[in-house]
Order: sequence, then structure tokens, then C-alpha cells
Amino acid sequence: MQARFVKDFAIALIVIALIAMGIKLYSMYNTMSKVPARSIHTEESVSDTLLNRIKMIENSIQDRKSFVFGTNRDPLRQGNIIKDQVDRMKEFEEMVRNTFRLSTTAIDEFGNKIAYVEYQDQIHGGRVGDVIEGRRIVNIGDNTMTYYYGGSTYTTTVQPRPQRPQEDLNNTSSNLDNY
Repeated sequence: MQARFVKDFAIALIVIALIAMGIKLYSMYNTMSKVPARSIHTEESVSDTLLNRIKMIENSIQDRKSFVFGTNRDPLRQGNIIKDQVDRMKEFEEMVRNTFRLSTTAIDEFGNKIAYVEYQDQIHGGRVGDVIEGRRIVNIGDNTMTYYYGGSTYTTTVQPRPQRPQEDLNNTSSNLDNY
């Protein structure tokens, strides 16, 4: 007999739960029906087209925040037609850095000739047969060196390091007077 009471009790609980849910749904429906179709803030709302434009602008801002420039030059200085002193000094330093220049030749204690070459801000020493920055030394003279590079043979002499060019301020002002 007790199983019958448990079964009746379970059915009674289910019926009570369904009645409670029905009452809750009815009260929610009444609350929702009291909300007007047009809000009092409708005039203040944003149109769909304006909202889309705002989202596009926000996406553009996010894209620009994550963008990484791939240039090693100052973007404000690119495309200068007239080079100023800073540009000319940078060009000169780059030219000196990329020049394969024989600094000196020497003879060690065993009588072997050594050539010292400046290239890419480094001094490289080498003997006949050595390779310096892809150039094989063929011969070393008193003030000369012959090397093989790129299928050709070249001879270079000892050269002093080039001096920085001096700015001619008088010449610049006289050129401006002509205009």
C-alpha cells in the first residue's frame, strides 16, 4: 500500500509544479503586455545604418591598433626630394660601411704577409688563400691586395678612411640669394 501513496504523492508534486509554472508564465505574459510597442526613448535611439557605421569605425580602430609598420625608416622622412645634412651624413656613413677597403698590409714574425681589410665596421685580417666576406685573397703586395670575388679578380691599394664631408654654409646661403 505504501507504493501507491508514493506514486500518488509524485503525481501530486508534478501537478503542483505544472500549476506553479502556469501561474508564472501567465504573470510574465501580463508584465510583457504592459510594455509599450514604442519606447519613450525611440527618438534617442541610433538607426541601423549609423550603428553599422559606428561598428565599422570601431573595427578600423582595432585594426590600426594591431597594425605593425614594416619599415626601418622614419615614415615622415620618406620621399624627401631635398636631402638635408642628416640624410647626407647617413648616406656617407652607409657608403663607408659598405666599402671593402684595404687598411694596411703587414708581415708577421714568420715572414707571412697579412692584409687588414675594413668592411661593415669590422677589421678583418687574412693571408693568401683566406676568405674575407666572400672574397678569396690571391696575392698580397707591399701596399696592394689582389682578391677573387664573383668570378673576377680585383686589385686594391691601401686607402685611408674617407673624411666626413664638411658642410659649406657660405655656399648654401649664396645659393639661396640667387632665388
